[in-house]
Amino acid sequence: MSINRLSVTGRINAASKKLTRRQKSWLVGYLIVFIVSITALIWQTNALTLVELPAAGGELEEGVVGVPRFVNPLLAISNADRDLTMLVYSGLLRYNQDGALVPDLAERYTISEDGREYRFFLKPDLVWHDGEPVTVEDVIFTASRAKDPTINCPRRAAWEGVEITKISDREILFTLKQPYVSFLETATLGLLPAHAWQNVTPETFPFNNLNIEPIGTGPYRV
Repeated sequence: MSINRLSVTGRINAASKKLTRRQKSWLVGYLIVFIVSITALIWQTNALTLVELPAAGGELEEGVVGVPRFVNPLLAISNADRDLTMLVYSGLLRYNQDGALVPDLAERYTISEDGREYRFFLKPDLVWHDGEPVTVEDVIFTASRAKDPTINCPRRAAWEGVEITKISDREILFTLKQPYVSFLETATLGLLPAHAWQNVTPETFPFNNLNIEPIGTGPYRV
């Protein structure tokens, strides 16, 4: 292998000696143009594929295959539904860019020593897209509907057996029958506004217009 490398290097050196000064200048110019072009192509590709959430305001256009039917965290099953639901709704917790769970609507949370009690504290002054305040009642409503077998929520199994207690206007307690290490992941479920959904029966849940005209607390709204 070393002989081949020396041979190739020798040929390159020999060839370069045969080039005139003008030819060498052209060659360097071509190399510079090539490097700049590749760099610009990589930058443009990243700009087209990466999406940043706006600090305040802004618009996002996204193309997906399929027609959204259930822009609802309790009913979303298709890719179109799930993509929009993630942008429109917020949960108590969320995943950050490193895949770690961090507070979202929750300001903080505590876990009991036996791993059965999870206490969440909502951030102050939270509002829905329609201007109504976010309350503990919204958390209770969403969790109770997630457990309702009539609605058939895909994440219903994670909420079964979870007892929900309102401690105060901003504090809520989840009590599990037995320790469940993945419960924090369950807390990423997007919350529904109780004031908009409370008069909708479980039987008519999938047919309500709020599934395509959602009211959430996420960074984007439809």
